[in-house]
Amino acid sequence: MSLTDFAWVCGAEPGPDGRIAWLSDATGKVQPYVDGRHVPVPGTVRRCSWHPSGTKVLVLVDPDGGEAHRLAEVDVASGEVDWLVAEDGVRCEVGVPYATGGNPYSADGTLLAYASNARDPEVFDVLVRDERGSRTVLRGDDRYLPMGFSPDSRLLLVLKFHQNADHELFVVDLADDSARRITDFPGPAKYVPVGWLPDSSEIVVCTTQGRDHLGLATLSLAGELTWIDTPESSVEGGAISGSRLAWGRNEHGWTRLFWSDGAQVRPVEGLPDGLAVCEFGYDGHVLRFTPDGRLLVQLARPDAATELYLADLDAGTAERVTDFGRDLPALVAPTVVHATSRDGLRIPCLLYKPVGATNAPVVLSVHGGPESQAYPSFDPLVQALLADGIGVLAPNFRGSSGYGLAFQRMVYGDWGGGDLEDLAAAAALLADVEWADETRLGVHGASYGGFAALSCAARLPDLWKAAVSECGTSDLLTDIENCPPTWRRRTKEWIGDPDDPAQLASMVERSPITHAERVQAPVLMLHGENDTRVNPEESERMYARLKELGKPVRLELHPGVGHEVHREGLADTIALIVDWFRTHL
Repeated sequence: MSLTDFAWVCGAEPGPDGRIAWLSDATGKVQPYVDGRHVPVPGTVRRCSWHPSGTKVLVLVDPDGGEAHRLAEVDVASGEVDWLVAEDGVRCEVGVPYATGGNPYSADGTLLAYASNARDPEVFDVLVRDERGSRTVLRGDDRYLPMGFSPDSRLLLVLKFHQNADHELFVVDLADDSARRITDFPGPAKYVPVGWLPDSSEIVVCTTQGRDHLGLATLSLAGELTWIDTPESSVEGGAISGSRLAWGRNEHGWTRLFWSDGAQVRPVEGLPDGLAVCEFGYDGHVLRFTPDGRLLVQLARPDAATELYLADLDAGTAERVTDFGRDLPALVAPTVVHATSRDGLRIPCLLYKPVGATNAPVVLSVHGGPESQAYPSFDPLVQALLADGIGVLAPNFRGSSGYGLAFQRMVYGDWGGGDLEDLAAAAALLADVEWADETRLGVHGASYGGFAALSCAARLPDLWKAAVSECGTSDLLTDIENCPPTWRRRTKEWIGDPDDPAQLASMVERSPITHAERVQAPVLMLHGENDTRVNPEESERMYARLKELGKPVRLELHPGVGHEVHREGLADTIALIVDWFRTHL
């Protein structure tokens, strides 16, 4: 089996009868499966949730990579697709975008909550659908997203998702559709809902309210917190069923799982070390209880395929229920190392050593977001580079999640500032790695990581022998102008304000295209033609400028592809990137 020739699970949920529905890209595009049986849906499926009846699943569908998500219910037995909301140019969500947390249905299945930007493309309204149709229950002035009905179906929890690190929680009373805010904290705070208590009186939530790291607490409808777990690391998510509560702490990307039945707190046992929980269930990493009280865990590991496990909490055992990566070759796991940035900030990094390496070139792998994290999860590109004798260093620079609110917010309004210094510091630490050749370095990234790769090539030109940018921004000003409509109300704080002369000058100075003449390393750029998060013109303009300057550069556009490469093109993309680094390093 090759590094891309297997099913990749990216979200799973147990049904009311115990059957498991999951998302996998085994067909080339992400599709739903029920107990391993493919249930075909036209397009790419971003999310699936069981209807409480157990007869159908709700799917959030991207028809063409442009992320104008549609909603449909699919009959599990017949495969019939019933489109609920399918308007051209309208985006729907059933929770936080790109995530799998929350539950869109009421307990009896008569109500469905979703968000839509049909009224105003820059905001999300919250709607509730029943047998009579849909009604707006919260008119948004920002991104408002439904997170789950109370068990008695009287209330709907709604998240105001202004920034990745600035949230508020509201409760909508469905008797009169009145909404009230239940969080009132000065300054930015994160609120990651886990679920309602069975009596509908309180919500279990992960929050930074009064803290730097996410802690676990109950939140009353009057806004009062009662802490459950307040570690030095972040509690990024959990699950609740009756009196049972399970949650996960983030420790350099690995998850430590715990559970409680209302009294004693115990570790979840029987699972391999890996990544089980991400905020809001990004990439499908969210905990779910099965009807019989077991815990469904989507577990990622750096040296194995992502698999689904069922953990028996009482017995302290876990059963693997999928076998996606049974024929994968031997893979490499990372170690955690730290760089020290110019201002003294410690930057955690995952360092991957090729088997038997001596004097090996290294690629700096920059994650996207920028408010994501370099996780110890299987990455076919990382493993392909390692198999070719090229080491990989994946830094968690300022702006990364998982290291506290202050660390995450350091990148706000400072793209290409302190974060670039952190990347330089990460490259510098390789001088002390005995098997690495610090004179043969490459840099790669996608999305924000693509911007970072271009920034490295243009603004730190002496460090690199090769660079690869996937769907990367080359000009911060045009990036703001062309960003998705629902991002526009956050860009001034997040990236910068073009109407402020000082910020305008800074963004021009920190845009890679401004420094194109300084590029020395050969640059490969890849971009999906249907990308709506980063306009393909960002790569096209940078390519044209580098070509005009006589720089070694190559641009590959992917027709019919959005911000992410589909499985059907993944093997060719990885081969192209590895060959680029092999040739130039």
